[in-house]
Amino acid sequence: MTRPATQYGTFALLGAMVLIWGTGYWPTEVAGEHTETVLLSGLRVAGGAVLLVAIALFARSTWPRGYMLGWAVLTGLIMVALPHWGTTEAVARAGPGNAAIVVNAAPLFVVVLGWFLLRERLSLHALLGVAIGFGGVILMVSSQLGGGTDTTQLLLGVGLGVAGALGWAIGTLMLRAFSTRRGDELDLLSFTATQFVVAGVLLLVAGFAIDGVASTNWSSGELWASLFWMGPISGLGFVFFFIALGRMTAARASAALFLVPGVAVIVEIARGNVPTALVLFGMVLAVLGVALVNVPREALAGAGPRLWRQLRAAVAG
Repeated sequence: MTRPATQYGTFALLGAMVLIWGTGYWPTEVAGEHTETVLLSGLRVAGGAVLLVAIALFARSTWPRGYMLGWAVLTGLIMVALPHWGTTEAVARAGPGNAAIVVNAAPLFVVVLGWFLLRERLSLHALLGVAIGFGGVILMVSSQLGGGTDTTQLLLGVGLGVAGALGWAIGTLMLRAFSTRRGDELDLLSFTATQFVVAGVLLLVAGFAIDGVASTNWSSGELWASLFWMGPISGLGFVFFFIALGRMTAARASAALFLVPGVAVIVEIARGNVPTALVLFGMVLAVLGVALVNVPREALAGAGPRLWRQLRAAVAG
């Protein structure tokens, strides 16, 4: 049974991940004005790889070898390279709002695939939480749907975002299965660093081959500032997520992604873009959905009777 302190620590890790990734949409949009999408994806992953490798070396982590190295390479391509590229393309072609919808559909894929592949069944209230959370995400970004975006670019961006979300879901389940069976051999820090190195090399090679050097404004301070947050800092978010993944089911860990667009909305408020009442209501639904997924069935079952007793006592008093 998971100790309360460990549970709180796990939720704190997921909260830090949400804050990091939720503040990454704006830098992605800014950096996209100074370079092309494939190269941008490679630069942001490479930045994360440099930081993670440095931390792993400082911590004297055990680097994956043999069978574990193969898993790191495979999940690095599926869980890091594909989602980063898909998200960057979705932001550039469909806009940050549309990208937020499709990227944060990953928990739905995790629930469906986890049901069939890992037999991770959720209770009815948890499934309801997934539905409510995704509905909240849709409401939060509904004002950004459509707009003046070209239909072809919109559909392409949404499709690439869905591909990234699906890659994340598949990678999450693969890593969850691997950590369950051989978790005692898994050094999450070096494993994540290896994933980023593999994904960074692939995306950088593809980026320079497709986009070249001239397509990037290398002297832009906005580009490098955005890349710092999108790369090294975002890489820490992956470490936090993987640690949490080893402590809870894939569906529950991934449900935290529903809060990412909420953080993005708060960033927009700070920039002076005040959201509508519909967006704020979507934030509430997203938080409620995540709560329903993560609250144990026993606690939820006892909440109703407790609330009823409190109401009766208040009326009688």
